[in-house]
Amino acid sequence: MLTRPDVAVVGAGPVGLAIAWRCAQRGLRVVVHDPAPGSGASHVAAGMLSPVAEAYFGEHELTGLLAASAARWPAFAAELAEAVGTGFGYRTEGTIVVGLTGDDLAEARRLWSYQQGLGLPITPLRPSELRDREPALALRVRGGAVAPGDHQVDPRRLVG
Repeated sequence: MLTRPDVAVVGAGPVGLAIAWRCAQRGLRVVVHDPAPGSGASHVAAGMLSPVAEAYFGEHELTGLLAASAARWPAFAAELAEAVGTGFGYRTEGTIVVGLTGDDLAEARRLWSYQQGLGLPITPLRPSELRDREPALALRVRGGAVAPGDHQVDPRRLVG
């Protein structure tokens, strides 16, 4: 006789698989439904874990949630890598934000001021400092910033 699952998860993307894994760790019987695992958004997503660079005006509650979630990622990534015996492209270099024009840079500075007001770590950089971090940047970049606490994961490897 087949037993019924305790939890049914729809979608084998990063969130669905993480939920299924945590439920299974707690002894629940889990079934994951996905007609083509790894072929949806996970296949084309950038994998950005960037609550700082993506923080925007009027979204301070959402930004708080994103920052708290991102703060849990290093421990989650280490636990997952140990459980599966391999890494999955978790990177901690931070995010570089650039302004190509004077107008871009003026708007970006306004946003960085807001982000810093929320206590988020973002550091403005001169064009030469940006190119030191990323030599392929165009010479016409007017300025930018780095959000060192932003991270990234390769979603294709994560769900693969």
